[in-house]
Amino acid sequence: MPWFVFAYLIAWITRNAMGVKPQMYSTAPRGPSRRAFLLTGALAAGGMMLTACGRDADSDTFTAAFQGSGAAEGIDPGVNTLFIDEARMKAVYDGLFEVDDTMTPVPRLAVSAEPNADGTRWRIALREARWHDGSAFTADDVLFTIARVLGPPQRRPFIAATTLDQVDLPQCRAVDARTVEIALKRPSFEFLTALSAYGTKIVRNGTTDFTRPVGTGPFAFESFQAGREFTGRANEHYWDGAPAMRRLRILGAEPDARLAAVQSGQIDYADNLTPSAARTLTGRRGVTLESTPDSGIYFFAMKTDRPPFDNPAVRRAVMHMTDRAELVRVALEGQGQVGNDVFGKGYRYYADLPQHEYDPDEVGRLLRGAGIRDLSFELFTAQVGYGFVEAARLFAEHAAACGVHVEVVLGSKDSYYTDALETGHLTMGQSGPLAIPNHFASRLLTGAPQNRTKFSDPEFDALYLRAQATPSADARAAIYRTMHEIQYDRGGFVFFGNADWNSAARDSYANVPAAVPNSHRWARFDTVSAR
Repeated sequence: MPWFVFAYLIAWITRNAMGVKPQMYSTAPRGPSRRAFLLTGALAAGGMMLTACGRDADSDTFTAAFQGSGAAEGIDPGVNTLFIDEARMKAVYDGLFEVDDTMTPVPRLAVSAEPNADGTRWRIALREARWHDGSAFTADDVLFTIARVLGPPQRRPFIAATTLDQVDLPQCRAVDARTVEIALKRPSFEFLTALSAYGTKIVRNGTTDFTRPVGTGPFAFESFQAGREFTGRANEHYWDGAPAMRRLRILGAEPDARLAAVQSGQIDYADNLTPSAARTLTGRRGVTLESTPDSGIYFFAMKTDRPPFDNPAVRRAVMHMTDRAELVRVALEGQGQVGNDVFGKGYRYYADLPQHEYDPDEVGRLLRGAGIRDLSFELFTAQVGYGFVEAARLFAEHAAACGVHVEVVLGSKDSYYTDALETGHLTMGQSGPLAIPNHFASRLLTGAPQNRTKFSDPEFDALYLRAQATPSADARAAIYRTMHEIQYDRGGFVFFGNADWNSAARDSYANVPAAVPNSHRWARFDTVSAR
């Protein structure tokens, strides 16, 4: 082994033992770099990489790699929200409902659900299922999960707290072991969408310790180290059929490392690959590349509760100082489509509004009208997703051409998404698709736990409640359009690009899912089988 590789591995092991992870940027990737192979070696040093010989001896283990986030990762389905977290949740837990590729709820642990005439009570029939310890799944588990989400917040807020806040918990009841009746404080004909949101996977009645979680999902928990590795064993008694693979491993790795490892056969599946990685894998023997459009949603988030973004005119100015086409062309390497500052392009309830254009003259007019001169602010970001730093610096150039100074500040990738909830004035992020009502509830209602823009608008909140109480889907769509128009006019998000979501799998496996992120089929490996 060359001395520099050996030295790197020793440094990597030491830094991880101390809880420190190195920052690694790839500003212009063109296929697997020397850094990628060093990162792959680091994975091996951490005990998370299978050698070629090991694969032959352990062919009943399926290994998948996702973007890692170090100590920020977790395995509590009530609070953890990263893509890699969700992949683990899908292995261990089930929800009552999950969304399909159109973001429409489909039953999972529920068999069916029916509202009463005014939408204030839902009776839900539950399927027969068992927890990994063999005990029966019952209505009491559903009631406990909802009570946990609606109870006192812990150090990190429960994700679904605002999504499920219409539940009238004291009036809910278990009709019998496999029937639960959920009472609501106000009518909601969109309640099944709320039950499919992040943070609603069902946990066992009485659970307080999530270090060794017990679920009803296709894989039973074996081990988990944040920032490193999760392992699970097949649940032979899974209600939806036992997985073909005996074991599942989920690893965290940087983009270059994921590419190099899936090329070499050291992992079986790589999620969220960069555009350059997709080009590298196109047509490559032994690997199948899948791309789903409009699935990686990139945004800037202005905190509307503090200057300068407490002024709606400044927020509108930022929407016009963003050259979305150049951001997609350069930062996303042309693999995607421009966004338009409202969420959910291509999915149910999306409002197709006139495109916001890059317009320095309009920026000047808006700022002069607001009496603002010499506007400057910081953009807080980190290399937590492909193209973040490149997009931030490019946006700063766009702003400079409009007479606005933007200073790009880099944070730690291991804590970025937690830090960005409170830190700074302008931040960045990447989202997968969500059902649009859940996006409104979890990210935009006053006090929502994932409200990155700190948006608070009484008209917007009232429209959301009105939509829930509206039985007609067409009438709800009209209300949601008005809510989109509010965001388009005075919201805090700039959704500048909708990237393709690239994943790759080894051809030695069949039935590997290629699906929209956050949908039921994405990151599910219980149907995977060796060819």
